[in-house]
Amino acid sequence: MNERNRLWSKVVHVCERNYEECREALETFLSSMCPDRSECEEKIAVPGRRARYTWIERIIESGVPDGRARLILYVISRYLVNVKGLSVEEAHETIKLFIQASCEKHNQCSKIYDSWIRNVLVHVKEGGWKPWSLERIKTNDPELYQIITSILDTRKS
Repeated sequence: MNERNRLWSKVVHVCERNYEECREALETFLSSMCPDRSECEEKIAVPGRRARYTWIERIIESGVPDGRARLILYVISRYLVNVKGLSVEEAHETIKLFIQASCEKHNQCSKIYDSWIRNVLVHVKEGGWKPWSLERIKTNDPELYQIITSILDTRKS
């Protein structure tokens, strides 16, 4: 029995017992089918999906007075490569625009290294992680949540 058949049999067997183990086995199987997800997955447009992320686009355009690195790590990088489907290079250019907006509009001009940004983008793409939601930010990083909401409230006016 070849490796894929063995993995598929495991998926079927595990799924008869436990949902969480089923999910993990299925992810393992799918990963084995295509180790580089970016080359295999077809981007499917889901109605309403983009609307859920409009706040991130607004933050990218506006920049922020503080919390740039955390936003890049947990939100912006994940949104650009795993929701919008941009390449690492395209996402890097967009993040540079975010950093520039933060400098010009909020006088937050300290250096964020290109090598760090590229490293984040590569790992986020490999992991396939989705951006943190506003609710998750509110729970995990209340300070960052305050910064984001103050920018979003200002933009409404």
